[in-house]
Amino acid sequence: MSLAGVTYVATSWGGLVAHAQDALTVTDCRGRRVVVGAARRIVCIGGTITETLYDLGAQARIIAVDTTSTWPEQALKDKKSIGYMRTVSAEGVLSLQPDLILAMNNAGPPAAMDQLVASGVPVVFVEATPSVEAIEGRTAFLAGLVGADTQGKELVSRIEKGFATLAQWRATHTTPRRVLFVMRMTNGHPMVAGRGTAADAIISLTGSINAGQAMQGYKVVEHEALLTLKPDVILIMAQDSAALHRDILADPGFRMTPAAKHDAIIALEGEELLGFGPRTPEAALKLAGMIEAVSPA
Repeated sequence: MSLAGVTYVATSWGGLVAHAQDALTVTDCRGRRVVVGAARRIVCIGGTITETLYDLGAQARIIAVDTTSTWPEQALKDKKSIGYMRTVSAEGVLSLQPDLILAMNNAGPPAAMDQLVASGVPVVFVEATPSVEAIEGRTAFLAGLVGADTQGKELVSRIEKGFATLAQWRATHTTPRRVLFVMRMTNGHPMVAGRGTAADAIISLTGSINAGQAMQGYKVVEHEALLTLKPDVILIMAQDSAALHRDILADPGFRMTPAAKHDAIIALEGEELLGFGPRTPEAALKLAGMIEAVSPA
């Protein structure tokens, strides 16, 4: 709709994007109304944002990314790095003179995010929920924000088709495996994923069962508890996967699980696995095939 020279475009992720000449007003996932200008110097805090903007053709407007921006591969090579998304330095970001900061809602630390908001540079927080609906919603939201509505519709359509293909795969592969995601070893004990995590969500998308679903969030578990989880497959991130694979097989608790007995340990790159961006339908389908391939019959 249009009113007094301002065009309002409804987004599929709540709120409106209001266009007025060279400026627009967005309502971000925290309910904040943010006025955004030309946005020619964007800092992306979160690999999901970076990946989406590249897919929308807006990469030339990005000046810096965080270290989770591993896809496409040239992002970390071509753009300045602001470090890890949860340990951002506000001073470091502001020294780059951005005219827009896009941050996943779980970026941090909170004090640094507060500093960025207080700086006067437009800061838009982007929903970080790991779900199918969230992927489609934030894709449409980011497309509207950078004025790439046509590309956004095409990208959302591609994502929807990917999830439809994944649903067809699940319909013909109905033997669920118990999969346990191990983030890392902490003081000799594994930190595993429970409910409400991105790992739990991606495991569910494959049609498998999260062996840690009785827990909430990421938890460090004792050796004895691993016996009750009974994972058929252990899932890890590809980063430092060789060392973690070795530690898992050496762990006395893991050695008694079906997964360790069959060496059913698989790895995917962290952002591909947990980013919940445009690649997620294909990543989940790839993971589903890997789970099936290593599981004992």
